[in-house]
Amino acid sequence: MNKKKNKVKKQAQTKKTTSSSKVKALNQKIDSLTEELDSLKEKNLRILAEFENFKKRTNQNLSDSHSRNLEKIIVSFLPVMDDLDRVLDNKDTDDFKLLIDSIDMIKNKVINIFEKYNVSSFEALGYLFDANLHEAIMMQESKEKENTVINEFEKGYKINDKIIRHSKVVVSKGTK
Repeated sequence: MNKKKNKVKKQAQTKKTTSSSKVKALNQKIDSLTEELDSLKEKNLRILAEFENFKKRTNQNLSDSHSRNLEKIIVSFLPVMDDLDRVLDNKDTDDFKLLIDSIDMIKNKVINIFEKYNVSSFEALGYLFDANLHEAIMMQESKEKENTVINEFEKGYKINDKIIRHSKVVVSKGTK
């Protein structure tokens, strides 16, 4: 019977040793995973901080770019303002041709500035009404066929191919 008790004791000790080595291995695994988790958390925080800095830099760059572009546009219109001031300084003149020539010169300067920024007007008169290009403010009977633009109150403008202002037009109803 003593032999049996010793055998059971040895098995119990072996189980304790095996159990304690498993516990030790699991504890090491937990420590390893905890270290890895802490490392990943730290890495995640660094990436978040870098992303926030990137967003701030990008927003600042966009703001700076917008300011520079706005300044370029305004500076390009300053000579037009100077010409308008000169015309108004001579408002007491009776020379209407001089006045008309001055206004025409100013208009040409504005057109040149528009061209510099790829802004252009587009024709409407005589074309068929197109809701993508025109805004009909009224319809009127005329000799022209139905849905033809017969009058233009305000020119339409586009930047490259994007419409920035629709033409305000009168459209033909046709004849009665």
